[in-house]
Amino acid sequence: MQKLSAYVITSPIFFEDADPRVVVFATRTGSVFEVPLQVWQALQAGNLEKLNTQMLADLAEAEVLVPEFQDELSTILKRNRESIRTNTHLNYVIQPTAHCQLGCGYCGQTHERKNLGPLQEEAIVRDVGARLETSEFAELNLCWFGAEPLSGIQQMRSLTPRLRKIAEDRNVEYRASIITNGLAMTGKVGDELVNQLGVVSVTVSLDGTAAFHDKRRHTKAGAATFDRILANLKALAKTAANRPVEIKVRCNVDRENASDVVPLMQRLYDEGLSSVVQFYTAPIHAWGNDAHLRSLEPQEYARLELSWLLMMKRLDFPVPLVPKVQRVVCLAVQPKAALVDAHGTLFNCTEVSYVPAYGSPNHFAIGDVNSGETGTARHILGGFNDMVEAGKFGCSRCALLPVCGGACPKEWVEGRAPCPSSKRNMPDRLLLAAAFNRIAATTTPVKAMEVA
Repeated sequence: MQKLSAYVITSPIFFEDADPRVVVFATRTGSVFEVPLQVWQALQAGNLEKLNTQMLADLAEAEVLVPEFQDELSTILKRNRESIRTNTHLNYVIQPTAHCQLGCGYCGQTHERKNLGPLQEEAIVRDVGARLETSEFAELNLCWFGAEPLSGIQQMRSLTPRLRKIAEDRNVEYRASIITNGLAMTGKVGDELVNQLGVVSVTVSLDGTAAFHDKRRHTKAGAATFDRILANLKALAKTAANRPVEIKVRCNVDRENASDVVPLMQRLYDEGLSSVVQFYTAPIHAWGNDAHLRSLEPQEYARLELSWLLMMKRLDFPVPLVPKVQRVVCLAVQPKAALVDAHGTLFNCTEVSYVPAYGSPNHFAIGDVNSGETGTARHILGGFNDMVEAGKFGCSRCALLPVCGGACPKEWVEGRAPCPSSKRNMPDRLLLAAAFNRIAATTTPVKAMEVA
C-alpha cells in the first residue's frame, strides 16, 4: 500500500494545448515531473487504481508515492545521518587573519590586525593530518575565509603546499575555495590563487552597483570599493577562462539596496561576466547582531526574487530554480569538519568567530588547534538533526526539508527561522522551470508524465 508523500510541492495549474497540468516536485529525491491535472487529482484523492503500472512505478521511484505506514521524517533524517557518517569529504575552513579592510554595517565581526603565527600554522597542518587519518576521506575541501582572507595571503602561501602535501601523501584530492571581498584580488593575486594556490572556487560580494555598494561595503576609512572589485573580477574571469574555476557573485540584499539588484545584473552583463559568473542574492541576516531587522519581509523578498530570476534568464546567467537534495546541511553537523580562526580557536560554524556577542571565551568554541577539541560545544549545533526529529524546529513539518536540510542550525538555535526563499516561492519556481524548459533553457529538466 502506498500514499502520497508529504514531501511534494506543486506548481499552479497551467495549460498545455488547452490541457491543464501541474509541475510536481518530489523533494525527497529532487525529482521534477509535469503531470496532467487529473493525475495529480487522483494522487491527492488516493485513487491510485486510476494510474497505470508504469506511472505508479515512476512515482514510487521518485518517492512521490511512499509506503503507507512509513514515518517519512525519520526516514529523511536517517538518510541525512547516514550521509554524514559516510561523507568522504573533509571540510576544513581557515581564517588566516582577523583583519578586514571593509567596514560593512551589517557585519557582526570585530576585526584586528592579527594573523596566524608559525606555531599555529604547524598546529593546523597537524590537525588536518589527524582528521584525515580518522576516516576514509577521498577529498580535502579547504576554504579560505574571513574577516578578509587575502589580508593573510602570506599565511595562505605558507600553508597551501604543506596541506597539499598532506593530501597527496594520503591519496586524497585537494580542493581549495575562497570567500573574499575581492578588494585585494588584483589580477596578479587572482592568477596566483588559481595557478599556485589551487583555488577552484571564488566567491565575491557586490551589494549593487557603485551607488549602493559603496555606501555599504566601503573601507573602514569610508573609501569606495566597487570599481576596484569589479576590475578584479574581470581580471579573474580572464585568468580562469581556460581553467576549471567557478566564480560566484553574491549580492546581500535588504530594504536599502533591493532596487539595485537588477542594475547590478545588467552591469555584470554589460561587462561580459554573465556567462562567466554564478550570480545569486541572499537576504541580510543576523550575525551576532540585529542586522536582520533591516531585511525585507520574507514574503516580499521571495516575490522580488522571482523577478530577479527572470532577469537572470534574460541576461544569460545560470538560473538555479529547483534545489537539489541536501543531506549534509553544513559544517556544523559534520563531526570531523572544523573552522580555525587567526587565534587558533576551533569552531564548527563559519558565523561565530570574531563575534563579541558570543562571549569571551566564545561559547561556540569547540577547542583550540594546539590542544584539540574539548567539552561539548560541538553538540550545540552538531545535534541539529536530533533536534529536528524531536520537533523543536519548523523543519520537522516542512516539505522542503530534504532539499533545504534546515538551512542554518545556528539561526534555529538562536530562535530565528532561516527558511530559504524557496519556501515561499517554490510553486512559482516550478512554473518558471516548465516555461524555461519550453524555450530550451539549460535548467533542471522537467520530465513529462502522460496518462497511458
